Amino acid sequence: MFQAYKKNAIALSAGLIVLGVVAWIIAAAFSLQTHHDEDKADKQIENFIEVNKEVANEIAIRDEAIERRNVALTLRITGQIKPEVGKEVDVNTRFNGRVIKVDVTLGQQVKPGHTLATIDSREIGDLQAELIEAKSKLEISKAHERREMQIYEEQIQRPAALIQAKSDFNQAKTRLELQESEYRRQEQLHQEKIASTKDFMRSKASFDNATAEFAQAQQSLQREERLFANRAMMRRDVDVARAESKRAEQHLNTLKQRLVFLGVPHHMVEEVIRFGKMQVLVPLVSPADGIVTNIDVAVGEVISPEKEAFTVTNLSSVVVAADLPEIDLSRVRVGSLVQVKIASYPKEVFLGRINYISQVVDPETRTVKIRARLVNLDGRLRSNMFAEIDIEGEAAEMLACPKSAIQERDGNKVVYAQVPGGYQERAVKTGRESEEYVEVLSGLAPGEKVATQGSLMLKTELTYRH
Repeated sequence: MFQAYKKNAIALSAGLIVLGVVAWIIAAAFSLQTHHDEDKADKQIENFIEVNKEVANEIAIRDEAIERRNVALTLRITGQIKPEVGKEVDVNTRFNGRVIKVDVTLGQQVKPGHTLATIDSREIGDLQAELIEAKSKLEISKAHERREMQIYEEQIQRPAALIQAKSDFNQAKTRLELQESEYRRQEQLHQEKIASTKDFMRSKASFDNATAEFAQAQQSLQREERLFANRAMMRRDVDVARAESKRAEQHLNTLKQRLVFLGVPHHMVEEVIRFGKMQVLVPLVSPADGIVTNIDVAVGEVISPEKEAFTVTNLSSVVVAADLPEIDLSRVRVGSLVQVKIASYPKEVFLGRINYISQVVDPETRTVKIRARLVNLDGRLRSNMFAEIDIEGEAAEMLACPKSAIQERDGNKVVYAQVPGGYQERAVKTGRESEEYVEVLSGLAPGEKVATQGSLMLKTELTYRH
C-alpha cells in the first residue's frame, strides 16, 4: 500500500511540476504581450522621444512650466542711425566768390569758427570800399557838427547878431534924431523965406531915409531879441548837423552788419574801418563743432549761396529713427527703453530712450516716425547704419512660454513637451514677445512643462531619427 501511495505521490508531484511550467509559460507570454502593447502605445505618440530620468540628468535637460504671466512686451522693428536734429550742418557762403584754398580734409574734427575754405569775393570788396567811404563821410559830418556846436555855444555866451542889431538900432536912432532936427530947422527957415525950397526938400528926403533906416533897425533888433529868447531856433543848425552825423553813422553800421551777415568775421570788418584797407580774401568758417563729412568745392571753383560747400556733422550723440506700425502706437510712449543692435557690433547692445513720436501717421505706410537718442562718445555709430530695435512695451497677461524652449523645424515653431517616459514635439502658434517669453496661442496648455535647456538636443535627435 505504501508503494502505491508512493507511486501516487510521485505522479502528483510530476503533475504539479507540469502545471507550474505551463503557468510560467503563460505568464511569460502575457508579459511579452504586455510589453509589446506598451511599445505599440509608445509608438502611437507622434514625434515621441524616450528619455528616462538618468538620461535627462546626464544631458542636463531643464524643464519649465507653461503659465499665465504678466510680461513686459517687447516690440521689434528696424531703423537707421541718424544725426540728431540740428547736429548736421550744411555750410555755404552768403556771397559769390572764387575758392582760393580748401583748408580742411574729410573726417577732420573742427570747432566753431574753424576756417573751411578761403574765398576771393568782389562783392565783399565793393562793400568794404563803401564802408571805408562811409567812415570818411561820418568823420566829415562829425566835424561839421562840432563846428555848429561851437558856434552855438559862442552865441549863447556872446550873441554877436543881437549885439550888432542893437548897435545898428542905436546908430539909426541917432541919425534919425539928427535928420529930424535938421528937417525942422530947414522947415522953419523955408517958412521964413530964408532957406531955399531945394535945401528944404533935401532935408526932408534925408529925414525920411533916416526914419526908414530906424524902422528897419528896430525890426532887426526885435527879431534878434526874439531869437535869443528862443534857444531852440539858435540850435537849428546844430540839430541839422547832428542829424546828418547820425545818418552817416547809421549807414556805416548798416554796412558793417551786412558784411558780418555775409560771413566776414567781425574783427576783419573792424580792421577795414581802422586801417582803411580792403581785405577781399574772406574765410568760410564752420558754424558748429563736429566732423567734416562732405566737401563739395575745389580750388578755383566759383561758388554762390545756392551751393552747399561743406557738411559738418556732430555724432557725439545720435538718434535711431524708425517707422512704428500704427497698430503698435499704444504700446510705445516717450521715455520707453530701447535696445539697439547693429550688425557691425553683433555682441553689443546700445541702450537709449524714445524722445520723439510723430503726431502724423503716414497715409501710405500707416506708420508713425519715432526716434530714440543714443550716446555715441566713441563715434562707433555712424549715419545710415541699419539697426534692429527692441522697444520695451507695457506689461500684459498672457500664456507665456520661455523663448529658450522654442525651436524651429521644417518651417514651424516647435517645443518639446514633457510626457510620461520622455518628450513629445509639439507645433505651437506664437504671438507677442518679450525679452524672455513668447505668447502661446495654441499647442500648449497651462501647467504643461517644456524643455528649455537641452531642447536643441531633442530637436537634433528627432531630426536624425527621421
